[in-house]
Amino acid sequence: MADFTEQQFIEGIPTIIPIVKMEIISECAEIQLHSKQDITSVFTLDNEFFRQEGVEPVDVIVVMDGHGYDLVPNIIRELNLHEHFAEADPAESIQKAIDREIIVKKEKFDNEKPVRGLGFNEYYARKITPEKINMSGATLSFVKIYRNLTTKNMKIIAEWLGDSPIVVFINGEMVFKSENHDGFKSTEIKRLLNMGVIKGVEDTNLGFKVVSEHEIVYNPGKYIVFNTNDKLAITRSLGHRRITGVNTEKKIIECSTDDDVKVLVFSDGVGDILNLDIDMEKLKTYSSEEIVNFAENRWKQEWLYEGGKERIERYDDCCCAIWSQKKA
Repeated sequence: MADFTEQQFIEGIPTIIPIVKMEIISECAEIQLHSKQDITSVFTLDNEFFRQEGVEPVDVIVVMDGHGYDLVPNIIRELNLHEHFAEADPAESIQKAIDREIIVKKEKFDNEKPVRGLGFNEYYARKITPEKINMSGATLSFVKIYRNLTTKNMKIIAEWLGDSPIVVFINGEMVFKSENHDGFKSTEIKRLLNMGVIKGVEDTNLGFKVVSEHEIVYNPGKYIVFNTNDKLAITRSLGHRRITGVNTEKKIIECSTDDDVKVLVFSDGVGDILNLDIDMEKLKTYSSEEIVNFAENRWKQEWLYEGGKERIERYDDCCCAIWSQKKA
């Protein structure tokens, strides 16, 4: 739909230029199917920079997938994400908050008087131990969308730590998909070796891959073995005493404010159960709620596996955040 309200004079002749009206959607959804550690949010940064004519507020979509102990995911849930994503380096800002809160929570627990009748499980759940600090973390994947309606310039800035995928469509074509930070990426292993924090990589005996709507095959993963003997499936993460580093990988995509655009960020609970060869149209057309519902059904369905029929025994949490603009 267009409003013919903008006029431009060319050699004395008024020329009417259509203004394209775009529908903007920013949404997220989650379904906690296992550890209940997925975190997703969408919001707008109104005061991130000095507003100029035509410059729209910055939209942000975020996914964080917690793993290990609940310590770090629970701290993240208590944070004001608007404040951290208004910073130049949101990952470092969030990590500093995690570092501070761990100290505060440990001191508070250590200084509390014992509670008579408090069961061991409840006591241990609150206790901040070195093991919990070492083995608690979260992925971080987020996208900031910058738009200038006067120049029609649009900038999509994607940043990520870990294996929560980011996918960008422009005018119906996938123009970007983030690469996981895991043991399969040789540059990541080299980075950690140069940091002097890992012993090496070992194969797991777990993992699958979706090859059709009804069939999965065995597809084992890899663990990164750190000098502490702790093992992680990803090479970059929040938490874990900063052992992986918190430097995000970044991708900048430029397009027009008149383009049809869809940006998705989702946890590996969604990503692991997808096959882009057969599920591309779903990503292009589904809402965030439809995507997580679809992922849940995939986790719970019966599969063909090695000549028989099987069900996946342990599900994963699913969350998805979407920003899109399309012609109204």
